[in-house]
Amino acid sequence: HASCVFCFVSTGLSFSMAALSWGGGMLPNIAEGVESSSSEEKSQAMEFRKRGMATGASSVGLATVAALGLFLGVSDGSDGNFDSLAASSIGASTTAPSGTLLASTGTAKSYAENVPPRITTKSSPAALALASDLNSLDARMFGAFWCSHCYDQKQALGKEAMQTVPYIECDREGYNNQRDVCKEREVPGYPTWEIGGKLFPGEKSVEELREVVDDVKSGK
Repeated sequence: HASCVFCFVSTGLSFSMAALSWGGGMLPNIAEGVESSSSEEKSQAMEFRKRGMATGASSVGLATVAALGLFLGVSDGSDGNFDSLAASSIGASTTAPSGTLLASTGTAKSYAENVPPRITTKSSPAALALASDLNSLDARMFGAFWCSHCYDQKQALGKEAMQTVPYIECDREGYNNQRDVCKEREVPGYPTWEIGGKLFPGEKSVEELREVVDDVKSGK
C-alpha cells in the first residue's frame, strides 16, 4: 500500500491530545488538596478523572481504527491513475499538429501566404504573341505581391501569357522573393519590365508593350 500521510498525522495528533489530557493538567488531580477536600469532592474528582481518561482512550482508539481503515483503503492504483493522466497529458502535447510545432520552433519565416493574387483572365492572341516575343528578348517583370498595378498588368496579359513570362518578387516579405536581384538591377518601382536588358517602369497595356518590344527588336 502507498503511504498515507493523513493517517499518520491524525493518529499522532490523537495520541498527543490524549497525552496532554492525562499529563498536562487537563484532568483533575486527586492528590491536590487531599487534606482539605471532603470525601464527596474526592469522589466527584475521581469520577471526572475516570470519564476524562475513558474519553481520551476512546478518541485514541477511534482515531487508530480510522487511520487503519484509510491506510488499508489507499492503494497504489491512485499512483497508476496519476501516471496515466500524466502520460495522456504528455501524449496530448507531443501529438499536436506538426504545423503548430514547426511554426513555434521555426527560425525563419517563409511568408508562404504573401503571394500575388491569382490571374483570372484568359490571354488574347495578341497577348500570347507578345509573350513569345518577350521571351525571345529575355524579358521579365519585377513586382510585389501587394502591388495592385502589378496585378492589373498581369490581368492585362492573361493567365496563359504570364505563365511563360518570368515574374520577380521584389518585396522582402514576399514568398520566394529575389530582392537581391531587384536591388542589383536598381528597380525604380512596381511594376517594372526588363526587356532586352533595359528597364521600363510602369503598368502598360498590351499595345504599349508591343511598341516597346518592337522598338527593342529594331534597336531603337
